[in-house]
Amino acid sequence: MSRRSVKITTLGYLVLSIIILVMLVGIYFIIWSMRSSDQSGENETLSDSSASITPTPALSPVDSQTSGETPALDETTTEVPTAAPTATPTSTPKQDDTPSPEVKTPSPEQVQNAVDGTLTSSGVYLRKGPSTSYDILGKYTSGTQLKIYEIDDDYYFVKIVKENVYGYMAIQFVEKDGLLPGETATPTPEIVAGTVSGTVSASKVALRSVPSTEDNSPIGEIENGTEVLIYFETNDFYYIQVVSTGVMCYAIAKYISASDTVPSGTPVP
Repeated sequence: MSRRSVKITTLGYLVLSIIILVMLVGIYFIIWSMRSSDQSGENETLSDSSASITPTPALSPVDSQTSGETPALDETTTEVPTAAPTATPTSTPKQDDTPSPEVKTPSPEQVQNAVDGTLTSSGVYLRKGPSTSYDILGKYTSGTQLKIYEIDDDYYFVKIVKENVYGYMAIQFVEKDGLLPGETATPTPEIVAGTVSGTVSASKVALRSVPSTEDNSPIGEIENGTEVLIYFETNDFYYIQVVSTGVMCYAIAKYISASDTVPSGTPVP
């Protein structure tokens, strides 16, 4: 059986191409129509759903620091216990840290019977008590006016008149005008054999513990006209005894008028 071959002319090819093109265009329009209808349906559904849903406004975060409110703690939160503070040990003061007692004040009776006094030396300390172991309250010069209330061993209980300050001063540096209650007058020293009577001729004369003015502060002073007993002369100094107080010391010889020739002697150790 023999096959028959069909020959397509140029016109046939052209017609066939037109038919295929029309079919492709028709298929495209069919697909486009279907997609358009699907999209319109979806849009209607979305518009309906969006119209029925009410948007909820977003809440702004609250800053606890700017609002001034402290956020509440969860009731189930367990608080961490705070450790008890450690007690600071209290140091026990030493016995030698005990302050000196306060200075007493005179009684009304002592104030009534007080006598006047004057410092006879410069650099005299006023202390809280009647010994050198007590604290120093001040340092005063010769001529300082005092009120004297009582005698306590070698000290007077006094008041510095100008400052109204109370304390104790050594008796040897104070000249007292009068007697305190219960006090007896000091007898005038008898003329000692071998001594020469004398009188202070200067306005004031310093009293010293050694016959020298170098590195030696005066222990007191006596005024013009004060009577003394002169024992001997050494290094231009007289070793004397002040008649009114009984103090024995050295004074520069040229400021004392002697009633007779004064013998030379050896300094008292």
